[in-house]
Amino acid sequence: MVPSLASLPSSRRCLLAVLVVTLPFLFVVGCGGGDLYSVNEGRVAQRFLPTEQSVGHHPDSLRALTITEGEGKIRYQVEQDYQSLTEKWSSSFQSVGTGRRSRSRTYATFWSLELSLMSLQPEMGVLSLRKEKARELIDRRREKYFERIHIDVFWFVERRGESGIITGPGARTELHVRDSTYRPVRADHGPLREAFIGGGETILYRRNSLYFPRTVDGTDILVKASEAELEIRRTGASLKERFTWKWEDDTTARLLEVKPREQTAGHLSRRR
Repeated sequence: MVPSLASLPSSRRCLLAVLVVTLPFLFVVGCGGGDLYSVNEGRVAQRFLPTEQSVGHHPDSLRALTITEGEGKIRYQVEQDYQSLTEKWSSSFQSVGTGRRSRSRTYATFWSLELSLMSLQPEMGVLSLRKEKARELIDRRREKYFERIHIDVFWFVERRGESGIITGPGARTELHVRDSTYRPVRADHGPLREAFIGGGETILYRRNSLYFPRTVDGTDILVKASEAELEIRRTGASLKERFTWKWEDDTTARLLEVKPREQTAGHLSRRR
């Protein structure tokens, strides 16, 4: 027989109340995680994402992720699941120019540091690895993050004849940061995939990955930036698509987080 809440001692009732209030806002995950680390692209596409996505902190900050050690493993303490974090850094587009406009499910994701590190779990199962191997992967991912700016464009094929590929002959892709314009140093795309969009319906989409330089002439272009704007003109298109991200310039807090390399992105504490 399960005792009622009223029959529990007052101290245990208080503890239960604290757990009920606290747990929804903080996930502590060791090996595993289940749906905590999955993303449904169709569900993201169904969200009413803004054309100017505003985030309360710089992409280099770790606000939703804390990395700790315990029992020979790395642990993630996350304030949001992977799906929510992806939506946080995703934007829909605004059409620029003259031509036919229509609502689209297409969106772009700006890969922040917290999103890049969190993705190590669904990609490589970092939380199930030995602590030393996990820290090596985290350090490597962090180094790659500061080498380039990574943006993924998930193009949903909603018109007959579309391929979902945003690069190619006659196409132009630009990233605007602090009055400067940058072209991608690398661009690639994946295969057409199927996404569920509700009501039992499916739609095809293609993931286009764009990589821009992070350091130009010895200067980190995101250090003092408070926004980034991606513009795409596909082959044969009369309109440009513009995706925008804005954030608070919390430079001081960010430098305190990322400076110590031995602390794995500045948010690593050890538990013995």
